[in-house]
Amino acid sequence: MDSFSMDSKKNLRQFLFGKNLLARALAFFLFVQFFIVCDRGQNQEKKEILLKLIGDFQVDLQKNLQTTIQKQGVVAALEVCKTISPQKEKEIKEEFPMLKVRRVSEKPRKPDHQPEEWEARIFKEWAEAMKTGMSPYTVILSENNQVKILKPIILENPTCLKCHGGPKDISPAVAKKISELYPKDQATGYKIGDLRGAFSATW
Repeated sequence: MDSFSMDSKKNLRQFLFGKNLLARALAFFLFVQFFIVCDRGQNQEKKEILLKLIGDFQVDLQKNLQTTIQKQGVVAALEVCKTISPQKEKEIKEEFPMLKVRRVSEKPRKPDHQPEEWEARIFKEWAEAMKTGMSPYTVILSENNQVKILKPIILENPTCLKCHGGPKDISPAVAKKISELYPKDQATGYKIGDLRGAFSATW
């Protein structure tokens, strides 16, 4: 009778222990899935915020440049472009300290606008796509808890050639101002339809 009782107790412990293992495994699985869902939700929210910030940045920049060109001319617009872009980046940084939004280009006006490695890789993909007649597309990368976005800037407005075109497009006065404001400028020689650069955002 005592032997049977010992075996029964042993079997009961094994049964309960096994149940506890299953319960713990299930709880851990649900715990992990919960955070995966949370991360996906957070990343989706980040994507939406980043895309809106990029869109607002682009609209504000174009609006200010067009207004300045109409009222004061292209030379004055160069001054505005030099100040408004860094100011906009600063405002975004102050509102979202962990977020970075900037413009990048393979032929930048300023050296600090050179693309990083991941951005340069996408520029190459865009170049290959354009060879086949495809238009560059917005790229969204989401890994772990970080989101990166690169939105192409296509030169579509003929007015842009007055600052970014070839020698026939850029007046001597504008060329002089560019050399004063941007001694290491590379952002000329473009034509309509070219990939001028991109808006880059990381969070």
